[in-house]
Amino acid sequence: MSPQHAHPLTILTHLWRVFYLTIIPVIRGFMGAVRGDFSAWLRGAWIDIGILLIMVAGAVWSWRRVTYTLEDEGIRIASGLLRRHDTRIPWDKIVTLSVAHPFFLRPLRGAYLRADTLGGSFKDADFTILLTPRQAAQVWERLEERDASVSGKVYTPSTSSIVALALLTSNAFAGVVFIATLVSQSGKLLGQEFSERILGTMETLTRQLAFGIPYSAAMLAYLLLFGWLYAFVQSFLNYKNMRVFRRRHTLLIRGGLLTRREYCIDAGDINFLDIRQSVSTKLLHLYSLYISAVGYGKQKDDISCVIPTAKGEVFNTHHHQLFPGFDASPRQLTPKKTIFRFIGQPLSWCLGSPAATALLCWLFPGWRSFILFLGLMLLVPGLVLMVVRLLDYRTSGVSCDGISYTLRYSKGFYIHTVIVPKGKVVLVQLRQSPFQRRNGSCDLLVYTQAEGRSVHTCRGLPLHELRDFFHIHNE
Repeated sequence: MSPQHAHPLTILTHLWRVFYLTIIPVIRGFMGAVRGDFSAWLRGAWIDIGILLIMVAGAVWSWRRVTYTLEDEGIRIASGLLRRHDTRIPWDKIVTLSVAHPFFLRPLRGAYLRADTLGGSFKDADFTILLTPRQAAQVWERLEERDASVSGKVYTPSTSSIVALALLTSNAFAGVVFIATLVSQSGKLLGQEFSERILGTMETLTRQLAFGIPYSAAMLAYLLLFGWLYAFVQSFLNYKNMRVFRRRHTLLIRGGLLTRREYCIDAGDINFLDIRQSVSTKLLHLYSLYISAVGYGKQKDDISCVIPTAKGEVFNTHHHQLFPGFDASPRQLTPKKTIFRFIGQPLSWCLGSPAATALLCWLFPGWRSFILFLGLMLLVPGLVLMVVRLLDYRTSGVSCDGISYTLRYSKGFYIHTVIVPKGKVVLVQLRQSPFQRRNGSCDLLVYTQAEGRSVHTCRGLPLHELRDFFHIHNE
């Protein structure tokens, strides 16, 4: 196939990179307006026009120099103006190929194609290129040809499953950051007066809906509520219309309402499966399944969950259909008489938060109502973490079925069941504190292949049994 050019919209992205050069005509125009010398500005307008023409010409030439070629063995990408870069990636080395169709690019027939391999950066894709949907489909079809099997299993999560995932995993603080950024940027773009009107409207509504709660506490509560609501809507839109196809060697994932996303993942390069539960999903007997694969879930708004939420039997059915051979084995090593290793941190949180609240109320009596409200809000995560750690103590452990390890532990506010093939484990470390020496326990740290650092920590396991389990000899 002959070399193909990227989408012409790439010219705009190149222009944006040199947008700072427009500061020259802007400064000239500003100085001319201050001095009132319009004729002098007009005489030098050719300088501004020349700068703009150079910018446009450079962007067009950069676009012309970026090409891709579909070959039998792989895809070749050439780029660069003065220093040329010629990159070739074999088809069988691509772990994840993804295509994103943002809603704002659909009328312009644009789509982002991204490819990741084991040898690329853990922050950025090996290459990202803006193509037309037809061009992206051609690359996608060439990659699919490596899996000759056309039959397979199909999993389509229900809307209620997606809603449950969005309800239980939405991050309120991420939404708060978005709202704060939106208000500040609106002030820069539309004027400070517009931004102050938004804040004034928020203040008025908060005072009317405070219901006896101090204004500052009500503002914080509503800000968190709207932040969570934004995160919920964003998560729901990302997973809406999701479908998962499993062929013999590949996993195809599609989803998204406003921005449609497609992923083609080499199933043999999946690092591990991660079955997650929160306290609420544990009580409801619901499970969510995530996978670790190079390039999957890397970007901010990527689809990262494969099975959003499902109950035990239904979850196990889809789990085995999509990932045959990735089975969790029963626990073989469990924590023994080490409960304080699990509850020490949340216990300090639960005791320290009321003590700090009482001290602040004594130091600042005028803020008593707000401090009590804030102290109560800070106590809730500590209590939830305490419940998570107690559940972790009852369910954590490690096992091996000869093919893969099953690691059960908690991290943050989630309980994890990780299934990792033996070949994906790169390092096993046993860590023991002075307090753990008394009861012969230690913490197990298992490092696995992933983009960046991926470590799984199981607490309070018996030291000598772990050494025999992993064939570690004490020297």
